[in-house]
Amino acid sequence: MSIHVFSLPAKFSKFHDAYLRISQHFQQIRSLHIAINDLTIDFIKSYDPWNYRTLEILIALILVLLFVTSFWTTYSSRPPTKDSQRARTALQALQTVLVPSCSLWPARYIKLVKHASNHRTGSRIVVPLSMLLQDVCDGVIELRDPLCDLEDLIDEGVCAYGCSVSLNVEWKWWVEWLDRMLRGDVLDDTKSYHAPPPSTDNGTIINLNNHSLMHLATIQLPQGSRTALEFTTLSNHISFLSTTHIICLIPFQAHRLPYRLSDVLATVNDTPHFKLSTLTNTSAAYADTLAALSTKLTYDPVARQQCVDELGIKEWRKRRLMLDFEAVLVRRGCLERWDVVLEAC
Repeated sequence: MSIHVFSLPAKFSKFHDAYLRISQHFQQIRSLHIAINDLTIDFIKSYDPWNYRTLEILIALILVLLFVTSFWTTYSSRPPTKDSQRARTALQALQTVLVPSCSLWPARYIKLVKHASNHRTGSRIVVPLSMLLQDVCDGVIELRDPLCDLEDLIDEGVCAYGCSVSLNVEWKWWVEWLDRMLRGDVLDDTKSYHAPPPSTDNGTIINLNNHSLMHLATIQLPQGSRTALEFTTLSNHISFLSTTHIICLIPFQAHRLPYRLSDVLATVNDTPHFKLSTLTNTSAAYADTLAALSTKLTYDPVARQQCVDELGIKEWRKRRLMLDFEAVLVRRGCLERWDVVLEAC
């Protein structure tokens, strides 16, 4: 035989206390009604039976009205407290960045707002990065303006109504990326959606984001021919395993991690059968391409339906989010896009 132990929700105690107060009021009014009725019943009976019954009903109605008025005044007309005003202000600030997909906010966001409103020196709403990413992918919430809002959140947060909304990068992200790098970055997605369609001006196009650097040694070119490499790198000013570094890796959860430009150039120089012809920074155009692709997946019904049919609605949301995320990081200079033309020796 198994025994199941359960606990009542926290809000149950509030309803129980209200019920006890209502019961006390009712008992007091009932006692008052009996006392008044006993004092007047002999006099009324001796005067007129019809008037006795009428007066008894009137007394009962008056007592009921007094009870309703007392209860309404006590529990329904309380002025808003400073804490509730701060909570409403904090919720307004959160709504400048995020919006729920239904009419009600999830309880976890209400909890964040209440926690922020308890700080006397100013409200600071800190949204865990994992929760934000998961809820956007699940369709629980949406960013009002993904490109602008993500850029502000990644920077120093969004300030509105005297409150600030910022992201908290949890320790789990450091553990996850360290584990991935220690095991070796073996992901190889040749269908990466991050890179835009390449041009064919320089013959074969290789998206290096989909290959390891060792792949360069396997490239065989006829003498005098050219090939182009396209790849994304971490900016040189990003410190290893800093908070910015961890954020830069978010768009690459299912893809090969970005290289350092110095590592790519060193590999090219160590490969004897071709030489570097040109090196071009295409970050600005690449960021615009990513943003345009996200917009297309959002508003183009044909592209949207095709993506949903192929991947499912959750992966469609995730793809849009990751495109916007990478576009913001490229615009901020945290990630860089490069085109390299190699010429066979």
